[in-house]
Amino acid sequence: MPSLPAGHSWSLELRRNSYAFLLGFMATSFQILILREFEASLFANELVYGLVLAFWLLGSSLGSWLIKKNISARFSPQSLYYPVLGLAVILLAWLRFFRLLSGYLPAEAAGFWPVLLISFLISIFLSFPLGALFVCNVHWLNGQLLTVYQLESLGSAAGGLAVYLFLIPYFSNWQAATIVIILIAVTIAALSSSRKARVAALPVLLLACLLWFFDFPAQKLAWQPFELVASKDSIYSRLQVIKSQEQFSFYTNNLLAFNYPDPQLAEESVCFSLLQRPEAKSILLLGGGLNGSLELLLTYPEARIDYVELDPEIIKLTRRYLPEASAILDHSRVTTRIEDGRRFIGQTNRRYELIISNLPEPSSAQINRFYTVEFFAIIKERLASDGVFSFVVPSSENYISDEQASLLATFYYSLKSVFSRVTVIPGDNNIFLASEGPVEDSDQALSERWHQAGLNTTFFRPELLPGRLSPAKKQYLMDRIQTVKQPRLNHDSHPISYFFSALLWSKQFKGPELKVLSQLLKVKRFWLFDFPLLLVLLIMVVSSLRKKDRLVQYLLPLWLMGFTTMVTEIGLILAFQSKLGFIYGKISLLFTMFMFGLYSGSKLAQKSAARGGLKLLAVIQAGFVLLLAASQLAKSSEIEAVYYLLLLTMGVLGGAIFSVGNTLLLNWRTSYGLGYALDLFGSFLGALLASSVFIPLLGLDLLFLLLILLNSFGLIYLLVKDLA
Repeated sequence: MPSLPAGHSWSLELRRNSYAFLLGFMATSFQILILREFEASLFANELVYGLVLAFWLLGSSLGSWLIKKNISARFSPQSLYYPVLGLAVILLAWLRFFRLLSGYLPAEAAGFWPVLLISFLISIFLSFPLGALFVCNVHWLNGQLLTVYQLESLGSAAGGLAVYLFLIPYFSNWQAATIVIILIAVTIAALSSSRKARVAALPVLLLACLLWFFDFPAQKLAWQPFELVASKDSIYSRLQVIKSQEQFSFYTNNLLAFNYPDPQLAEESVCFSLLQRPEAKSILLLGGGLNGSLELLLTYPEARIDYVELDPEIIKLTRRYLPEASAILDHSRVTTRIEDGRRFIGQTNRRYELIISNLPEPSSAQINRFYTVEFFAIIKERLASDGVFSFVVPSSENYISDEQASLLATFYYSLKSVFSRVTVIPGDNNIFLASEGPVEDSDQALSERWHQAGLNTTFFRPELLPGRLSPAKKQYLMDRIQTVKQPRLNHDSHPISYFFSALLWSKQFKGPELKVLSQLLKVKRFWLFDFPLLLVLLIMVVSSLRKKDRLVQYLLPLWLMGFTTMVTEIGLILAFQSKLGFIYGKISLLFTMFMFGLYSGSKLAQKSAARGGLKLLAVIQAGFVLLLAASQLAKSSEIEAVYYLLLLTMGVLGGAIFSVGNTLLLNWRTSYGLGYALDLFGSFLGALLASSVFIPLLGLDLLFLLLILLNSFGLIYLLVKDLA
């Protein structure tokens, strides 16, 4: 092959090794940026993340399994790497314009099947050649599979670290992709000894530059017919500002954050709680203060307000485009705190008479953490003895569907498990009020307090309250909530609310997704917990009885490792998100720790892989069981380093099993892509099931127990096979 001539010089070895390293760097960087672009363009929740990740792993698995040896011999690295870089540009552009091409308006909810299709196509198209390149690199390195695996893992760790430290904080997704593509293309051109191969990099570089220069124009085009005036990719989300005549709308990841002016929502979210305690002097407002809510709270001359906003960029954009409205942030009685709201509440020692949450509905596990029993318990600790907590959930005033009733019941009974008094105000937006003191929902009492407070509101008025708070409407709402049989409480480790939100999302469309999700909700625990255990146990028993079947005894640990590491990774990321805040900016660092662990574990086990045999596999498998038990105990930790350490250790054990399992497999059958493909296929199943089924329906406690039992079965299986 011209690009890798025969020879054993140090420079040739460096070139050969560099391609495997670049593959890992490229794969992880693109995976992170694709996931971020999905969230920014489609307002994706964990169900979509799971699909994207699962299809990505499936594509890599198929690519490594189906690639033929003659492909590696026929093509040079440049002829295969350059097209993948160009393909990444095309797919990022396709994802950006997906809504426009599919006929959806900006910020309009996309149907499940279109999202499923785009997730499948983008992930498969990009990950399939990446999986194939892994096997190509093994052939280019004369069969050194473990060396390629280690270099790819090291490259993946470097890519995740570079994205986290240098790209996400300073550049948009498209700009970050441009830098990654240019860096890789220039490196490959420099490694090539052929002038033709260097010249071939120019079209890729030109295509990548288009991403950089057309980033904002492409967003403006995607938002038509609305006028996009500003966009900023922060570490937390993509912020976009839309102007419509005199109104400005601020979006985060394609979800409306607030309109200005929006007196109706501001009055609705504030007045019902404010009139519960008109004398309140200490108020905490979580998000949504820039739509007029802060001005309304300041109508009480003695009230002091702590306003918590996660993203500093949204404050900067507000100051730039709404200077008069943002001046409220400089008021002497307003203290603005830029940090995660849940973390702030958990760390402050202050007590408040009113805590108002103006956050979006829990359509993702990230937002769901502000609607759980654990969060409500923290809120109660920060309230005065008779303080009031309130939040708003979109609903319907005259008709509440079964899916909406299930979601409202989850909120109601989760609150009731913490607070003695819970009241729900009916309307197109339901206002939940919780307290240990009295809660008033009488239109007459609230009208009297409105007059006494001297409020000057437009939409919240005494003459409108009798219709809003009629006994018939209140009774209908409570009847719908109370007719939900066996309502489920929403917990950090069992985030059922975002699954109900997905049900509501699916109800907007005529496809079968609603029926599928509804049936999943009815699935018995046996099929989610007991059946997988029995199935894997049956496979292991059959394999144990077939003493001459060595192939399964080497492949099964690789599949189990892929499944376990992926499910554990997703579980720990969710736990991290629940306890420590926004995962959007930290996902690449968490990936980096895991990938560096894969490199370290593979390197440490390489020398003893051949002679260790099944005994060594069993020792590593025992390490998995112990680590899973530790993860079960540590998943409620609020120490950030704990999660990094767990993922690093998980990677070390995963890399060690890969080294030992593939060494034993290659001694039995020369198939460079088979073990890698099975590892990825296990990861594919884990990613597909964890986010969409296991976590919302089983919860993290049962999920980790399932993993502990599966890996315990795997340990027993290896010990039996070793003794046979």
